[in-house]
Amino acid sequence: LAAPRMFLTFKSPHKYQLRAYIYQARDLLAADDTGLSDPFARVAFMTQSMVTERQKNTLSPTWDQTLIFSEVEIYGNPAVLEVTPPEIYIELFDHDTFGKPEFLGRTKGLPMVKLDPADARTPVLQWYNIKRLDQEGGELLAAFELIKIPEEFSPEGSQLTGKDLPFLPPKRGDLYIVPNGIRPVMQRTGIEVLCWGVRNMKKFQLSAVTSPSVRFECGGHVQDSCIIKDTRRNPNFPENLLFFDVMLPREELYMPPMNINVKDHRQFGRKPTVGVHTLKSMEEFRIDPMAIESGSATPLVPPIQNSSSVQSSEIIINIPEEPKEKKKGLFDKIADTVKVAAVDALSDSPLSIEELDWWSKFYASTNDFEKCKKYHLMKYDTLEVLHTELENSHNYKGFSDFCHTLELSRGKEDNDEEDNTVGEFKGSFRVYPLPPDPSEPLPPRVFQSVPPSDPEECLVRVYVIQATDLQPSDPNGLADPYLEVELGKVKLSTRDEYIPNCINPVFGRLFELKALIPLNKDLKIRVKDYDMLSTDDTVGETVIDLENRYLTKSRATCSLPKTYWEGGVNLWRDSQKPLEILQDYCRKNRLEGPTFINNTTATVGNKQYNLLDFEKNLPASKHWGPENQRLALHILNMTTLVKEHVEARALFNPLQPSIEQGRLHMWVDIFPNSLGPPAAPFNITPRKPNKYVLRCVIWNTKDVILEEESITGEKMSDIYVQAWMSGIDEKMKTDVHYRSLDGEGNFNWRFVFPFEYQLAEQTMVVRKKEHFWSLDATELKTTPKCIVQIWDNDKFSRDDFIGHLELNLNALPMPAKLSRTCKLTMLPDGVNEVKLVSLFEMKHMKGFWPCYDDSTGKRVLTGKVEMELELVTLAEAEERPAGVGRDEPNMYPKLEPPKRPATSFLWFTSPWKTLKFILWRNYRFVIITTLIILLLVLLIGLFIYSFPEQLSRWIVGNK
Repeated sequence: LAAPRMFLTFKSPHKYQLRAYIYQARDLLAADDTGLSDPFARVAFMTQSMVTERQKNTLSPTWDQTLIFSEVEIYGNPAVLEVTPPEIYIELFDHDTFGKPEFLGRTKGLPMVKLDPADARTPVLQWYNIKRLDQEGGELLAAFELIKIPEEFSPEGSQLTGKDLPFLPPKRGDLYIVPNGIRPVMQRTGIEVLCWGVRNMKKFQLSAVTSPSVRFECGGHVQDSCIIKDTRRNPNFPENLLFFDVMLPREELYMPPMNINVKDHRQFGRKPTVGVHTLKSMEEFRIDPMAIESGSATPLVPPIQNSSSVQSSEIIINIPEEPKEKKKGLFDKIADTVKVAAVDALSDSPLSIEELDWWSKFYASTNDFEKCKKYHLMKYDTLEVLHTELENSHNYKGFSDFCHTLELSRGKEDNDEEDNTVGEFKGSFRVYPLPPDPSEPLPPRVFQSVPPSDPEECLVRVYVIQATDLQPSDPNGLADPYLEVELGKVKLSTRDEYIPNCINPVFGRLFELKALIPLNKDLKIRVKDYDMLSTDDTVGETVIDLENRYLTKSRATCSLPKTYWEGGVNLWRDSQKPLEILQDYCRKNRLEGPTFINNTTATVGNKQYNLLDFEKNLPASKHWGPENQRLALHILNMTTLVKEHVEARALFNPLQPSIEQGRLHMWVDIFPNSLGPPAAPFNITPRKPNKYVLRCVIWNTKDVILEEESITGEKMSDIYVQAWMSGIDEKMKTDVHYRSLDGEGNFNWRFVFPFEYQLAEQTMVVRKKEHFWSLDATELKTTPKCIVQIWDNDKFSRDDFIGHLELNLNALPMPAKLSRTCKLTMLPDGVNEVKLVSLFEMKHMKGFWPCYDDSTGKRVLTGKVEMELELVTLAEAEERPAGVGRDEPNMYPKLEPPKRPATSFLWFTSPWKTLKFILWRNYRFVIITTLIILLLVLLIGLFIYSFPEQLSRWIVGNK
């Protein structure tokens, strides 16, 4: 049998009226070749749908239309419907004259349900995201309300009549508009447009964009800029100020977007749209009209009251909080003690300011005091070390205070182009309310003192300090980086000076280029990986907009140091003096002054400044400039102008645009030719190590523990000494002092260790290949240590280790003059304070040092070495040559063969000495007794052998 069928039927549906308030959309997808669309919206609800009117040539249409679905039948309980209303689908299309409309995207919303038509609630317009598949398609500003139509029976009870519904919205022609109370509240608004220029425009339809103009549209109002004659000569607009007087929503939420369309004026009257941009929100451009009345000057900070405020302004680096220190072991404490002692030893050395270099200033700014010589102790100027790009620090906001850089897109997506960006628009906006009464005067314009828009020739200096955490490009996990700088058609490279096997290279390079801003505004710095057999890979690149730095009020062309020097490491490098810069600052910010009462007192605005308040805690320098220039610079340093710095720019690879490939530490100086030639640049060439030679003479050893036991039971050792420099694989050995019976060894042997050393950083530079097949040597920096070891020589087994000694040439313990006073307490152990000296200052040392064995975790004295250490430069070594061991030239000092005891020999190469000093010394009585016994036995044997014969002869003879 068939299963019974069940049906659910409703007696009668409820009737509703849907009102869809479609106000506007923004940032829709472009569907036409012009980069625009002719959009309309279709609203679908239940079984009905309606469409809005069509807007032409826009990506941000304003429909301001109400669609009314008069009677919509919906089954079900109204109370349930109020909680879970059905969804409303809105689809947007582009109208085409020929063919069917093109789909632009879809969104959905929920209506506000009113079961009682007298309900006073009002729906609120809100933005709905539009999507086409997974692609963002813009936003729609709309609201919806679903009103239940009450049922009233006629006297016959056969007809339904509707109770009075809310009033219908007002009409615009045949269309209903969004009613008041729902539509945004409008107010008179002024929009100033700074139409500065266009940049990096790509070709359109195989032709270059040479004569563009810009059309601005906001809230249905349109303004056109003038036309640029030729972007190849000057991409800026000759007339760059426009003004809108429009009625716009008071609330920012409902603010219509600013549509920017760039058109190129071509032959035969063609004006194709070559780029579009939709500025969704104008909030960041809103300003207070009261600020316009009072002026746009940026005030200085209050004047100096006491010295404490000066000191607080010198804090330029935020050092992150140190993690909790772990418990240190014995050898960690020893290392710390040696490090501190090395720094102290260096700080005690005399050093003049002429010996300081720019790297001393840099390392003092990064708190790397081991590498900055005495710079931090002299309290000279430091610079600001940033951990990000300059434009992203200190609330500079990309240096967009004068004009913003807005990317232009083609509008309609082109699958053939990887990047839809076709150029840039340079400009800015200022939005503020205007008086409601048109007869009232307008506030003063914000864009008044606009700089000239003509191109400016500039000298650009690019200082590249170092790179950190580069992405490895080679199979060994390292890279061979070098720099490539590109500005316009000029490209400079350091490929011939690449740094092998390094992901934290120190470049120390200065590039000087000439630029015509804004024609050459994008400075590109790339870090590339050197490859011998294949194309060099790009590790990452960074781009700097030189035009923004040139135009900003923060004066990012050349940063300001803390004090004014006319020589030395902090030499003034700008083309303008501090006083000229201060005068320009006051003029641009509408400040009175500067007025100098005398060379040490000046007034800016209504504030007075005194030079002594700034310099009372600063060390005086002979390189200081005039007092008035110093005071002007101190005042400038209290403003928001860019201070002397090193920025850290993120590197990105076009193949992986969202993954950082490392950081490039650098800064850029820009010097306009109109301001005169700049001073000499800083010398940031990396420090080159000096060549030294360590001569280590091993004279003697004392009290060496005896590891071996001879066949006679005597304790002895065959002693030799081995030494090398840490990081250098070449080891040197003395000859062997055989059969030391009392732990004494005599050698008179010279070791010669050439090495490279950076005095300022107190590090030894080692270059060596990681593998025999490696093409380049890897440069390493390590502590200059001479490692000395005492060994026991074995001919038929492995040599036995006796003891060792590590001598840090930067922090050497003083040697003992006598062997008996040589103890382990001479060495730093993290507990006892030991006087340490630097061999680079002492140059020569001689005495006894203890050697120890710490294999058990505790130091045990195993011997003492009498050494003579002499440190000479390569030039001195060539003037006073000395051979290895006792080879020629055997000088400085001349080494005689050691006078070793007669018992020192190798037993199987000296048999007679073996008999004399081993057998005879210990067994002479046994030997003599044995010889006597052997002689007696021989005599007895001969007697027994010859006695019968002699006896028989005697008997026969007597007969």
